[in-house]
This record gives sequence, C-alpha cells and structure tokens, in this order.
Amino acid sequence: MPTSLVQGDSLLAVDIGGANTRAVLFDVVEGEYRFVAASSAPSTAEAPVKDVSEGVRNALASLQDVTGRALLDGERRLITPSQPDGTGVDEFVATISAGPALKTVIVGLLGDVSLESARRLAETTYARLVDSFGINDHRKPDQQIDRLMRLQPDVVIITGGTDGGASRSIQKMLEPVGLASYLLAPEKRPSVLFAGNQKLDDEVKEVLGNVSSELHFSCNVRPSLDTEDLEPAARELAALTVGVRKRQLRGVDVVEGWAAGHMLPTAYAEGRMLRFLGQVYGGARGGILGVDIGASAAIIAAGFQDKTTLGVYPHLGLGENLPALLQYTTLEDILRWSPLDVSTSLLRDFLYQKALYPSTISATKEDQSLAQAVTRQALYLAMQTAKRDFPRSARPPRPGLLPPFEPILVGGGALSDAPTAAQGLLLILDAIQPVGVSTIILDRNNLLP
Repeated sequence: MPTSLVQGDSLLAVDIGGANTRAVLFDVVEGEYRFVAASSAPSTAEAPVKDVSEGVRNALASLQDVTGRALLDGERRLITPSQPDGTGVDEFVATISAGPALKTVIVGLLGDVSLESARRLAETTYARLVDSFGINDHRKPDQQIDRLMRLQPDVVIITGGTDGGASRSIQKMLEPVGLASYLLAPEKRPSVLFAGNQKLDDEVKEVLGNVSSELHFSCNVRPSLDTEDLEPAARELAALTVGVRKRQLRGVDVVEGWAAGHMLPTAYAEGRMLRFLGQVYGGARGGILGVDIGASAAIIAAGFQDKTTLGVYPHLGLGENLPALLQYTTLEDILRWSPLDVSTSLLRDFLYQKALYPSTISATKEDQSLAQAVTRQALYLAMQTAKRDFPRSARPPRPGLLPPFEPILVGGGALSDAPTAAQGLLLILDAIQPVGVSTIILDRNNLLP
C-alpha cells in the first residue's frame, strides 16, 4: 500500500449555486484522497423556501442515498466528525455563488491607476459596479453623498495612494462615504474594504468603523505606482462577500457554522485553484484557463507563472440576470450562433422565461438551440472582457487572438449538462476560440472550487 501523506480525514464539500446545490464526498482510498461520489439538488435561496441550508440538506440526503453513508442525523443536522459506526464526515467545506450581484461602489484617486485596480479587484467576486468616485469627480460632496444614499451599495471598495504616499486626497474621499453611511439605516449600511495607503488605516477606522456593516483592511493594491498586487485584497473581499451573503440569505450562517468558517465565494475558490495550477503547469506551454458559466455568473480565470487573473461577470450569468444580457449585445448577435431560423421575438421570450426558471431543461430542439446560442454569446463576451487584463507576458500569436492555454478547464451547469460531449466541445470552441492545440477538461461534478 502506498505511504499516505494525509491524515485520513473524510471531506465533504458543498457548492451553493444560483440554480443547483452540489455536494461531493472525498475520502482516503489506498492511502490517497479519491473522489467518492457527488449529488445535487435545486437551490433554495429563492421563494418559497428562502433558506439555502435546506438545499444543502437535500443535496446531502441525495448523497446519502448514493453512498449508503449517513451524513445527517434525525434532525437533519450534519454529523461531524465521523463516528465509529461509519456515519458522518471529518471535515466540511462550502462555497457559494447564490444571491444577487453585490451593488459595489469603488473609490480611489486616479482613474487609470487606483480606480482601475479597484475595478479589477471588484471583478474577483460577484459584484456589479454601480458608480465610482475619483479625485477628478466633477460632483460636489453633497451630490456624492446623495448618490450613495440613493444607490445604497452593498460594498464600497476604497483604494488610492501608494504606501507612504498621498494621504490628504484619500482623507477627502472618505468623508462622503462616512456621512452617507451614517445617514443610512443601520441594516442598509455598506460593507467597506480599504485597500489603499496603509498609514491611513487608523483614520479609516475612526471615520468608517462605526457606520459600516463590516470594515475590512488589506494590503495596498498599489504599493507603488508601477506595482499592482490584488491577491491580499481579493482574499479579504472574499471574506467580506460571505459576510454580506450571511445578511442577505437565510441559512448561510448555518452552513458556515458546519464548515467552521471554511466558506468561500465559488469564483474566488476557482481562481485560487487556477493560480496554483498555473504555477505548476504554466510556463513554456503558456497558461492554464478556467471557464465556468452558470446561473449566477460567467467566470474566467487564467493562471500564468507570474500572474493570475480572475474575472467574475454576474451580468453574463444564465439565471435571473439573463434579460440584462441585452444591455451588452443584441438579439441578432445571439442568433448568429443558432443553426435554426428563429425570430428575435421568440428569443426575447426565451430569455425572460429562462430567467424565471433557470434550472429548466430544454424540451425541444428549438429551446436547446436557443439555450446554447445564449451560452455561446455570454461566454464569448466574458472571454473578450477577461483577456484585457491578461499580463503583458502572455503574448498571443497575433493581435486579437488569445495566448496559448494548456489545459483548459471548463465547468458550470450550462456546459456539463450539454446533451452530448460533442455539443459541449463545439460550444466551448466557438465561445473561447482557443489558439493552437489544447486539452479541454470538463469538470462535470464541479470539483474545481
């Protein structure tokens, strides 16, 4: 038997999605961790249940039926750690992508420096940018306060100033955020992440500490003018996102309790894995690409040896936000992917119907063709948006093309539920348009996060 490098703990992982909740079980077999079984159940974040923990319990009950291993007790609570009779699991972790896109305001100094870093930081989670405030903003402070009160953002990200650099301008930008938060009802106050000049941490705490739902600090995203480091701030933003979900969605606190705090946004967990795989496999063959599209968002993660990029695009998800796709494309551009002669009015009706019932399965060839056309266009737009943030070292063979990726990991309900592997592969090739020869790996059981 191979020598084991692990403690032998069984691991249960759950992903709470916008349409489906998935559960996967890992355990040690012959001294190595192995994927044992997977199950899924409809998510219950929305009406009539409005409690994500019920969807988790249903997925675990299904997993019990598959494995014959009791995971829940008589009161439907997780059994942990594992018991001598073989019931339960030793470790439990969770990821979450369910919930509405977080209304996010970014605050910084220069539009092409700190605000651009704040934008890239916001795109590492399920955020929807609703406004930005910079040093060159033409609005007066009272107009900025009024705007913030009208928007009632879930999250405010504040950047700006290199370490030991500008401080006065940042102090000036804090005042509208602090006053607007003070005037809002306590339950409507935003969570704030400060990722700017670190010598201002104490002042930020004094101005915003008592008027924000949560106040998080991280290392400066711009420690110097020519250096950008998003990873510490992205990790803090991931924790902030889970905190917001606990306030928005009932049952998240229960699942996080089972996980002993080990809960992350699905997109951040995927990005972290791509960073690791990029360092292992990236290099002479190029980078490694991760693509995921489901009800909540389209996710594009690219890992290179020197940098990892993560783009999360809720407006390109295939769930309740689906009609908003028409703000970024046209019905005609979507229909170019369909081999059938379908009217634009029929496609528009399909988009609204799919938004109401994102987990429905196509019943006709026409519906299947429309669903795949919409997925192609949403994924194509996500890929075109994501590649603008690829590092300069990732040079494509020609302008307009992607750099080489090997392998390409793809997942999400829209891809893993394709009727045949050939259709799923064609969908990926059309939407991503990779360069050269690549290995495409389908994450059918959503193991990556």
